[in-house]
Amino acid sequence: MSRCAVIWIVLAIVCGMPFPEVHSADSWTFLISAGDVDRSHLPLKAVVEIDPLHASRRVKVSLPDGSSVTGQFISDPQFSHAVPASKSTVRGTILFILPKLISCESIELKAQLVPDEPTVPAAVEKGLRWTSDNGSAKLLLGGKMLVEYVMPLYDASTEETRVQTYKPFHHVYDSRSGIRLTKGDGGQYTHHRGIFFGYNKIGHGTDGKMVSDTWHCKDKARQEHREVLEQIAGPIEARQCVRIEWTGGDASLLASETRELDIVPLSAGTMIDFSSRLVTLAGPMRLEGDPQHAGVHFRAAQEVAETTKTQTYYLRPGVKAEPGEFRNWPEDKTFINAAWHAAIFVVGGQRYSVLRINTQRNPGEARMSERDYARFGSYFEFELLPEKPLEVFYRWWIQPGELSLEEATRIAADWATPAKIVVTPSVDASILNSN
Repeated sequence: MSRCAVIWIVLAIVCGMPFPEVHSADSWTFLISAGDVDRSHLPLKAVVEIDPLHASRRVKVSLPDGSSVTGQFISDPQFSHAVPASKSTVRGTILFILPKLISCESIELKAQLVPDEPTVPAAVEKGLRWTSDNGSAKLLLGGKMLVEYVMPLYDASTEETRVQTYKPFHHVYDSRSGIRLTKGDGGQYTHHRGIFFGYNKIGHGTDGKMVSDTWHCKDKARQEHREVLEQIAGPIEARQCVRIEWTGGDASLLASETRELDIVPLSAGTMIDFSSRLVTLAGPMRLEGDPQHAGVHFRAAQEVAETTKTQTYYLRPGVKAEPGEFRNWPEDKTFINAAWHAAIFVVGGQRYSVLRINTQRNPGEARMSERDYARFGSYFEFELLPEKPLEVFYRWWIQPGELSLEEATRIAADWATPAKIVVTPSVDASILNSN
């Protein structure tokens, strides 16, 4: 094993191992080892515990050259398996981005909570913020759309309104131009919408013979937004956590889904961590389907299907495919468990790249799908039981321009093998006493 390989032992937060012991503090030393991956301009996360009263404060991360970058404290996700914090603290991570941290490099930084400052309207306008109206929650960056959660109120009064309102989903945008990169209802395959999740064969009922479809949302099957559990926007990251109910074709309530998106705009693109936890409300059920009609998928804007699909191509580990070269299971039964794949397509005369990264935390055999109109993703079969919810995790990277194989590999490796960060906490009395 190389010296670098030893450095990047996987952080406990990613691989599910026990968390290191941490204590409430207001300043910390971070010893960061990059490992075999160039971490430049990618988010880094250090596990900490802090006093809840200080959880909203900014973090100043001082670099060895005397400069600094801004950090943000992010509490653990809604369905985190982290070791619980003590009663007097909140557990989470300090998120920050270094302009340079190349492979095999180690660096020591000082992180410190800074006193609250008066809110400046101009600063709020330039940063991340959520707004809500007309059945959607919009994440803005500098006043321009970045992500939109579409949460329609289900309306079965006509077939047209039923189709328009039978599932919530997320749109993504190019924040620079304002171009929407994802498809909504209507167009080719109306049920394909933005970043979405569903299964076309859900076996349920006392004998398991009732089959419902929350992908196409046939008969009375649907997904309905129920509540926003959390919605925050800080200097580095925005988070949204929502609860969605899945209903079967017989109108019976099947499952409750907790869906979370953690969104970080970066200099080169937008990073979105998608997490979902599906809990049965109707006893045991079997989640089945096929890669074209089940799982977590991305669908590009309708323009791709109508006009530019001949220019769509895919990247896979070690392969840059030509336009028209697409892989799909079961036609290609070797196309399973891909660590990542990416679609490059054209919208509004501009090329865009969307990278989808898998993780070994996801259960089952991941069966992959790609289409020329840039609908792509994967699914796996799962036995959903009261004591065994389904949890899935994906990372999306969205950027203007053509993503290279080398950069796709780097971004995927950063998530698979995070930098090792050793945290040494301390307490700064001046911060503790500030108001």
